[in-house]
Amino acid sequence: MPIAKSRTVGLTVRVFTRFEDCPVTPAEWDEAVARLGGPIYQTFDWLQTWWELYGRDRQLRLFVFQTADQTVGILPFYLETFGWGPLKTTVVRLVGANIPPKTFNPPVTPEYAPAVLAGAVRHLFRADGCDLLALGPVSDAWPGSHACRRLAEQEDCLRWVSSCRYAPHGVQTWFSLPATFEEYLKSLGSTERKNRLKRMRHLEKGRQVTTDMVADPGLVEQEFDTFVRQHARQWQAVGKGGHFTAWPQGEVYNRAQVKAQARHGRVRFFRMLVDGQVVCRRYTFLLGSTLYSELPAREVGEPWDKLGIGGISLLKFNEQVIHLGITGVDSGLGDY
Repeated sequence: MPIAKSRTVGLTVRVFTRFEDCPVTPAEWDEAVARLGGPIYQTFDWLQTWWELYGRDRQLRLFVFQTADQTVGILPFYLETFGWGPLKTTVVRLVGANIPPKTFNPPVTPEYAPAVLAGAVRHLFRADGCDLLALGPVSDAWPGSHACRRLAEQEDCLRWVSSCRYAPHGVQTWFSLPATFEEYLKSLGSTERKNRLKRMRHLEKGRQVTTDMVADPGLVEQEFDTFVRQHARQWQAVGKGGHFTAWPQGEVYNRAQVKAQARHGRVRFFRMLVDGQVVCRRYTFLLGSTLYSELPAREVGEPWDKLGIGGISLLKFNEQVIHLGITGVDSGLGDY
C-alpha cells in the first residue's frame, strides 16, 4: 500500500516504501523509462539490485506519478539519517546515484516535470521532514533540470525549504554516432584520424586482428569474471586496485547487475583479439539504441604497451557498435 496519495491537475501521486508494493510492474516501469528517455540506471531491476545491496538502514521512497492513461514520472529516492538529537540530519538522494556516481535522469514527461518535482519535494520536506535533498547528478538535458531551476524561483517553494541551489557537478561524456564508420572517421580531426589509422595498420601488420561482442545471456556472467581479472591486472601494473576496489562491494554489486540485466539481454562485452588472444575488453549495457559503457580493460606490458592497443580498441569498438545500429554511447561522468 502507498504511504501517501494525492491528485493535482489530473495527476495522481503515490509514494511507496518497498519495491514489492509498487503496482507498476517491472515491464511497465521499464516501458516508462524507455518512453521517457531514462537511462538503464533507472530501470526496475537496476534500482532494485542497488537497493538490495546498499539499502540497509535507509528508507525507500518510490514516487509514481500517473495520469488517467499512463505513467508520466517515476522518482526513486531514499532517506538516510545521520547524527542524533538536535544534530540529527536526514538526507535524501536518488536510489543508486552515489555508488558509483552516474548520470541519473529519472523518467519524467517534460510537460509534467514541474508538477512532478514540486509534488516530490513537498512530500519529502513536509511529510518526511527531510533536511537536505540532493537531486543528482543529472544531465543538463534532463527536463527536470530546468523544472528544478524554475521551482527554486517560486515563492511557494520557500514554504517547504529554506534554500535551493543548482550547481554544475562535472562533465558527462556522450558519443553521438553516425550511420557509418566512414562518417565517424571523417568526424575526427585530421591528425587524430591519421595517427589512429597508422597505429591500427601497424598492429594489423603480420597479425590477425578481430573483434566480437559477447551478448549471450548464458555467457556474460563468465565473461564478467574474465573482465574483472584483466581489469585488475591493468591497474595493478600501476600500483592501484582498479574500479572494483574503489567502491564498497564493487565487484559483488557489478556481478549482481550483470546477472539481473542478463535476464533482459542487455549485457554486452566488446572484445578485441590479436591472433586469437583477447587483448582488450569493454564492459557495457544496452538499452534501446544507447550503449552504456562502464569500463575498459586491456593487457599490459610488452608488446601491448608499445602497440597502443587501448586507443586502437576504442576505434574498433566504435566501428562495431555503429555496425550494430547503436546511435549513442554514454560513457558516464568524466571527460574522455
